[in-house]
Amino acid sequence: MASTPGSSGVSAERDSSVFGTAWCSRSFFAASPLYPILDAEVFGDRDPGPALRALGAAGIGVVQLRAKGLGVRALVSWVSAGVRGAAGSGVRVVVNDRADVALLAGADGVHLGQDDLSAGAARCLLGRRAVIGLSTHTRGELELATREPADYLAVGPVFDTATKADSAPVVSLSGVREARDIYAGPLIAIGGISRARIGSVLAAGADGAAVISAVSGDSPHEIANKARALLAAAGARPEAG
Repeated sequence: MASTPGSSGVSAERDSSVFGTAWCSRSFFAASPLYPILDAEVFGDRDPGPALRALGAAGIGVVQLRAKGLGVRALVSWVSAGVRGAAGSGVRVVVNDRADVALLAGADGVHLGQDDLSAGAARCLLGRRAVIGLSTHTRGELELATREPADYLAVGPVFDTATKADSAPVVSLSGVREARDIYAGPLIAIGGISRARIGSVLAAGADGAAVISAVSGDSPHEIANKARALLAAAGARPEAG
């Protein structure tokens, strides 16, 4: 995303790539396959900057900020604090659902659900350099999403999850394999992924795994240590079965 006037966010550090492909690529996720989500309902409304910096030091490349219960003013303030805190850490900041908040806060991109602004509309708003992710839950949604100007697609929930009350039916590892057969770009698996499961998810074809509860903690140090453990487990992935 092009920097807004006066923005000091992470977006100012990004190069002139089209659709964010310089960093949002399969090779990017190969180097950093864990995609933490800091959800305000779990993380709280405290400044996410210290946690983002700690995650960067742990080897994480991208973090999503999600706060469905915050009003727009509070959300912009919270995300802006995260963008400022992440500057220089190597962490890219993606906002859940709200392309307008991503723009106002100077974030690196937005992750969209099926009922959010379309990827095309978000691209018009955020520009060529923003990274746009799109959630899918069925084969039909995935096939339609491949025609959208999104930089990566997410598939799930792979396993049962308690972090989203209205989650779609579980797709299981077979759903990840099917998505990999359909989509050649960066593929993120989400839903119920733990340290014990991350290897099998990546072996099934996902390039990265999005997690919420698996990196939740009371301090940036605890969050970063959980991320390190997940990255270690990801590096010891089993063969796809």
